Amino acid sequence: MSAVGAGPPTAQPGDPLAVVRGRGYPVLLLLAAVLGAPVAAVAFGFLALTDKLQSWTYTDLPRALGFHGTPSWWPLPLLALAGLLTALTIRHLPGTAGHRPTEGLSAKGAPAARDLPGVVLAALASLGLGAVLGPEAPLIALGAGLGAAAVRLVVRGAPPKVVASMGAAGSFAAISTLLGSPLLGAFLLMEASGLGGALLDVVLVPGLLASGIGALMFTGLGSWTGLGTYSLTLNDIPHADAPTAAEFGWALVAGVAAA
Repeated sequence: MSAVGAGPPTAQPGDPLAVVRGRGYPVLLLLAAVLGAPVAAVAFGFLALTDKLQSWTYTDLPRALGFHGTPSWWPLPLLALAGLLTALTIRHLPGTAGHRPTEGLSAKGAPAARDLPGVVLAALASLGLGAVLGPEAPLIALGAGLGAAAVRLVVRGAPPKVVASMGAAGSFAAISTLLGSPLLGAFLLMEASGLGGALLDVVLVPGLLASGIGALMFTGLGSWTGLGTYSLTLNDIPHADAPTAAEFGWALVAGVAAA
């Protein structure tokens, strides 16, 4: 296992392709294949729990309290609670509960294993209580953290490029079916992380391998549990009429106000 990432004698220092040319690259691919299944299972559990929390807080809880349907004011206290729980998570747990929202969707390296509980709790608090956010960023962080932690555990003294590759592979597996196809998830991660050139060659093959296995896990778990694969694809899109001049004007007003 210590041969993972070892390049040939002629490899130049700092050359990203040294990992690919190394004798340990097949082991790296094997690790990515093995990693895809458990990471996808954890991601599936995260999405299932988020979905259940949303149903419980917005459907079951109002009924249990005697309301006929969900009152129009119901989201306000839940969103306030979501903000409070997220703030407490950021304040008292290691890390910052994921990347900074002002930086946009990013995958700038894998978070440390000790930061993952904060990422998961903040995501569950916000998504489960109704904040209109996507699960992409928490899943990317969760998959990357698990992938990097796994390779550090299995390969002692793993080179940084190997850790980065396994972190990326974990992210690929975590969102493998979120956009309806493993390939679409791969393009999302390449865009989010800014991968390119030789580094992309290092990450892409293990990432796609983990993504394919992750998609199989999502499909199998979705069929076995009857919960589906939690894809964000839209199947039945209602017909949209051509916008009127008034609607176009309101769109400009809303855009300026939002900015």
